[in-house]
Amino acid sequence: MNVSVNRNTIWCELFVNILQQNSIKNVCISPGSRSTPLTYSVAINNYFKKYVLTDERNSGFFALGLAKSINSTVAVITTSGTAVAELYPSIIEAFYQRIPLLICTADRPFYLRNTGANQTINQENIFKNHIRHFYDANLPNLQMKNLIRFQVNLQKAIKIACEQKGPVHINFQFEKPFEPDSYTDIISSRTIKKIFQLNNLVQNSAGKRTTLKKDTLKLIEHVERGLIFCGFANYSKDFFYHCVRLSKYLNFPIVADGASGLRFGPQVNENIIENFNSLLKSKKFLENINPELIIQFGGAPTSNAMLDFFKNVNAEKIIVNEFGDKNDPSLTAKHFLKIHPADFISEVLNKIEKKNSNYWITKLEFLNQLAETHKVNFLSPIEEFFEGKVITELIDALPDKCNLMVSNSLPIRDVDFFAQKTKKKINIFVNRGASGIDGIISTALGIKADSRKLPTYLLIGDLAFMHDFNSLFNSIKLSLPITIILINNNGGGIFKSLPISSYGKTFKNYFLTPHNISFAQLINGLGCNYHQIKNWNDFKKQILTSSKKQKLSVLELRTNALESKLIRNKFWKSVAKEIDNQFDEN
Repeated sequence: MNVSVNRNTIWCELFVNILQQNSIKNVCISPGSRSTPLTYSVAINNYFKKYVLTDERNSGFFALGLAKSINSTVAVITTSGTAVAELYPSIIEAFYQRIPLLICTADRPFYLRNTGANQTINQENIFKNHIRHFYDANLPNLQMKNLIRFQVNLQKAIKIACEQKGPVHINFQFEKPFEPDSYTDIISSRTIKKIFQLNNLVQNSAGKRTTLKKDTLKLIEHVERGLIFCGFANYSKDFFYHCVRLSKYLNFPIVADGASGLRFGPQVNENIIENFNSLLKSKKFLENINPELIIQFGGAPTSNAMLDFFKNVNAEKIIVNEFGDKNDPSLTAKHFLKIHPADFISEVLNKIEKKNSNYWITKLEFLNQLAETHKVNFLSPIEEFFEGKVITELIDALPDKCNLMVSNSLPIRDVDFFAQKTKKKINIFVNRGASGIDGIISTALGIKADSRKLPTYLLIGDLAFMHDFNSLFNSIKLSLPITIILINNNGGGIFKSLPISSYGKTFKNYFLTPHNISFAQLINGLGCNYHQIKNWNDFKKQILTSSKKQKLSVLELRTNALESKLIRNKFWKSVAKEIDNQFDEN
């Protein structure tokens, strides 16, 4: 028996089946005409969780946040032309963070490229510098050999996304007609049955387990003064527990970057050093504290002070991650280990004797606590909205078991500088791959989509907020209420801490970006909740109550960038003096 079919529909239904076989359940869709076959095939399949986002840039970052939260691959569907290019910022971020995204772009037929055809650009490997794999699917063809080739290439792309952890681009070429009841071919029902019996499910292979070389083990074994540095990463759920075990076993303190998340949760103890940036302000500290070894998990440090320390300190450095990524902007590390952190820790615990000397770690813990006490005493009397105190008050006010997305620029630096340790389970998220300020709100909404029951908060500056303002509409459309803590210094506050700020008129006209926008009118106009924070008590109250509301809430704190700069400088000088005095007394 022969039946009439649309070859685009058959092609895409086979693709959808392969997604389902590989347990890719979440799909972000931006509407368009050329992508009709892809969208339709996903839309009619109840297996998938579908998120429709009009703006492709929003969609890409939303998928990024969702993939980070579920720790699994998310598919993104867009139409052809410039819509494809809108995805690039999120793809770059996913590439450097090693977040698995399956980028599915619709395209005109290859023969229309470079002919002036409407909405046609050269999409062939358009993201080549920031993807793990590219597959141009060519035009649908229902011959069995082409269907098998199509399936094998799809499976290969998905395998790479899942195992290498990164974005993969599949480009689908389609000719009209797109709708399923606009027929293009007549084939036998037996052939259709055979097509959908194709099943070449890719199993993710664990790969060969890496072991540590003897010289690496000897290096760790013979060192007494070591540091464990944890930067941002997509750590496994049990990593923090095992990292603390390693710290106690070696008597190496853990320097926890603010983006790492290691300062928050049940594993927190005295081995974790959260004020290392403050200690680095002391000349006496730099002169007297000389680690012999630094073991680094995750990404590079957030702060420039820590980066300079890495560059200038006379210590061996071991960079550990499962992909062998060279996360070392200081260019001083000699040892890059392509090994899963859990395997590294297990080998060290099993093959190196426990270190009993605790003089080194006790000394650093004492100095860390000294800096923490000084920080609390310094911030306590401040009544104006200083960003450093915003961080400590926020961490103190957040409920146990919540998500916190932190924007780039000043917010993540302030978290790194000022965030205190707490036993509360705060899941921290950052976009520290390329560290841009675009797509931050969309990423937070993607995180919320996975964990609807957890209160989700976003700490963001005014410029990053403006960059992604249109994503607030997605919060309403998708019923994803989050709380946004908006620090408004009227644009460009971070530049006042840079040397260019001394260049008068040039700095004022070309670096500062005052906007004088009333965010209240914009936010209320969208039907979201808005509140301008009056004082610190009001701030804490709003943090507690906002998460119970069923709409997105924006809590605005207006700060003065110049005053904040002066307070920061005063704090750094005072804490440096405190630490210097400690060395003078000894």
